[in-house]
Amino acid sequence: MQVVLLEFEGILADTTPHRAAALREALLVDGLSLDDEMWTEHCHGLSVEAAVLAARRALGAPDDPTVAEVTRLRAERAFSQRISRGLLMQPGGLSLVQALRTQARLALVTRASRRDVDFVCTLANLADAFTCVVTADDKVEGKPSGAPYLLALDKLSRTTPVRAAEVLTFEDARPGIRAAREAGLRVVAVGPLPLHHAMEADAFYPTLSGLTFDEMRSLVRGGRQ
Repeated sequence: MQVVLLEFEGILADTTPHRAAALREALLVDGLSLDDEMWTEHCHGLSVEAAVLAARRALGAPDDPTVAEVTRLRAERAFSQRISRGLLMQPGGLSLVQALRTQARLALVTRASRRDVDFVCTLANLADAFTCVVTADDKVEGKPSGAPYLLALDKLSRTTPVRAAEVLTFEDARPGIRAAREAGLRVVAVGPLPLHHAMEADAFYPTLSGLTFDEMRSLVRGGRQ
């Protein structure tokens, strides 16, 4: 196993409740109410911009780029305010990164902004853990497109060639799972995903706690489980 690619949100940082609450708050200004089921099916795992558009469509709101952009800004501001008051890391995430640093090259491929990633990684002493970071600020199509993963592989290959067969990815939501698979990579789903979402991954773990390097290497070699 040469490389491990991780989504930052939901894999390392427990951002999901903050993202969901921030989006709901932003939508309510326009009288739109997003419930848990709609969030999970239509928004979880998308960038803020894509999540706003998906939520508005799911709720039957008309397409309006100006309103959508204002809603995105509200959601981003609400999220930043929430994480500035404190943010938990996911169980096993930090220990996994520390264990892998000497075993494989690590990269983040995330729907989060570079600002949010830098803020949390600095607080968690992870600023130097990743060989490259691909965020929502990069000018590529977001997940579920495989473009963010392909960009990460391209960046990593500029120093040492990377074989897709020697790469493992970790994702917390269906768009990310689909992005990794579109890029030809094996993907592990982590967290409280609906079963029909988790089944699209090569493997599923409730948390990263206790996951060993040998188990990850066997996932790369052994396929779906």
